[in-house]
Amino acid sequence: MTEEKKGIFDKLFGKKEEVEQTAKEIAKDVKSEAEIAAENAKRVAEAAQKKAEAEAHKAEYEVQKLKHEAEAKLDEVKETIKEKTEEMGLKKDEVAKQVSDKVAYIENYTVQSADTLSHIAMRYYGKATPAYYTLIYEHNKDVIGGNMNLIKPGQVLRIPVLPEDLK
Repeated sequence: MTEEKKGIFDKLFGKKEEVEQTAKEIAKDVKSEAEIAAENAKRVAEAAQKKAEAEAHKAEYEVQKLKHEAEAKLDEVKETIKEKTEEMGLKKDEVAKQVSDKVAYIENYTVQSADTLSHIAMRYYGKATPAYYTLIYEHNKDVIGGNMNLIKPGQVLRIPVLPEDLK
C-alpha cells in the first residue's frame, strides 16, 4: 500500500473507532434516559393509583356517612310516627269514650251461652244483617275485643239506639 492510501485508511479507521465510541456513548445516554423515563413513568403511575385509591376511600367514607345520616333520620321519623300514632290512639280512645258516653243505649244485655251478635241484633232491631250486629260490636269493642265472633257468656253489652240511617 502506498503511504497516501495507508494514511487515508488510518484516518478512516480512526474515524470509525471515534464514531463507534460516540455511538456507544449516545446509546448509553439513551439507555440511561430511557431508564429514567421508565422510572418516572412508574412513579407517575404509582402516584395516580394512590390518588385513585384515596379518592375511592373518600367516596366510600362519604357513602357510609350519608348512610348513617339517613339511618339516623329514619330512626327519628319512626320515633315521631310512633309518638304521633300513640298520641292519636289516645285521642281516638278519648273521642270514642266521649261518643259512647253521649250515645243513647236501649239497655245493657248480658250474653248467654248460645248468643251471637246476629242473634242479639235480631232480638233488639228485628234484623240480623252486618250493619246491625256491627253496630253492637262497634259500641262494645272494649268488652268483646278484636274479634267480633268471640263473645262470651256473662259479658255485658250496651245495646245502642239505632241511628237514623238504619231505622
